[in-house]
Amino acid sequence: MTPDPIVEEVRAIRDAIAREHGYDIDAIFEAFRRMEETSGRPRVTPPARKAPDSHDPVSAEDVAQQGVNEGSASRRR
Repeated sequence: MTPDPIVEEVRAIRDAIAREHGYDIDAIFEAFRRMEETSGRPRVTPPARKAPDSHDPVSAEDVAQQGVNEGSASRRR
């Protein structure tokens, strides 16, 4: 397989960042957090997902089965 120059560049940058922080994931994460805070760009936080109601009569199996049935119907069209 021919090497992809874009993939190689991304990997080199990733390795340089990791090396700079001693390959410590916590240090890398903190550095990115600081960069985010000082970037001046607005921070977008997606809304929290609604937790399933334990009193909801619809189970995960029902939802999964509904997805299977809908998928079958769309293939027949």
